[in-house]
Amino acid sequence: MADLPPPKKESSILSSQEQTLRLARSRGIDGMLTRNSDSTFEQRATFRHLADQAARQRNLEAIMVMASRHCEETAAGGEMDSDWLTRFLQLAEDISMVPMQQLWGRIFALEVATPGRFSIRALATLKEMTQREAQLFQRICSLTCHYTGSDEQRLLLGLHKGATLLSRAKATRLGLGKYRLPYNALLQLFELGLLHRAELESGPLPADGVELEFGNQRWRLQCKQNNITLLYYRLTPVGNELAQLLQESPLEEYLQDLKTVLVQGIQIEVMQLVSAPSSPAPDPLP
Repeated sequence: MADLPPPKKESSILSSQEQTLRLARSRGIDGMLTRNSDSTFEQRATFRHLADQAARQRNLEAIMVMASRHCEETAAGGEMDSDWLTRFLQLAEDISMVPMQQLWGRIFALEVATPGRFSIRALATLKEMTQREAQLFQRICSLTCHYTGSDEQRLLLGLHKGATLLSRAKATRLGLGKYRLPYNALLQLFELGLLHRAELESGPLPADGVELEFGNQRWRLQCKQNNITLLYYRLTPVGNELAQLLQESPLEEYLQDLKTVLVQGIQIEVMQLVSAPSSPAPDPLP
């Protein structure tokens, strides 16, 4: 096999062949590509193993630095489960992208403060997420709300007005594509187990109304007529766990559009909540 030419210096664009060689060299598996006669397979395997272990060590130490930045001068919440810690290290050691390391660091800091906050299943799901999928989930989190007194996150889509003597039943929904969430993005979150697949419908809203919280806003919803229900997607238990990492401010455009839809059958009173000081939220994923 002929030796491959080095990348052309006059151009920053690599051919597919040159890119393959570059990637192989970066992982120590280019021996046969470059006719490396100065070392044996065993020697190259040992070198690659040591390089991989060093990279994993570097990843874990970087995550610990980020975890330390999220920790405040407060007492830890107790002893961390040793099996959880072992599994955390196994799953986190291959995370090399800095934005994803930030999420893993925040998980560790929150788990130190409150042991048992994150399940192994949530860690395994995060391990399977690409940075792009994390960005999609972050976008979802900027649209979600929860009932006052509950932490279960929901993505409101619109409302359903039941039939009356003078009108037929009618459902009005927002199109999520406007907020960079086309249906294929939802499909990815369904597959990851972060979002329940089915669009859900609430029961009829009670006569005394309900309260929803969007970030630092609390909406009190009071029906203008009977048989009004809300349409929404619901985050899974794993989705709710990981949503703690992405403390996003509500998307104002979405809130205004949602109000426009809901006022067709619901009276809305908006109140501003005073947030208690908390540890800094992670920077948005680029």
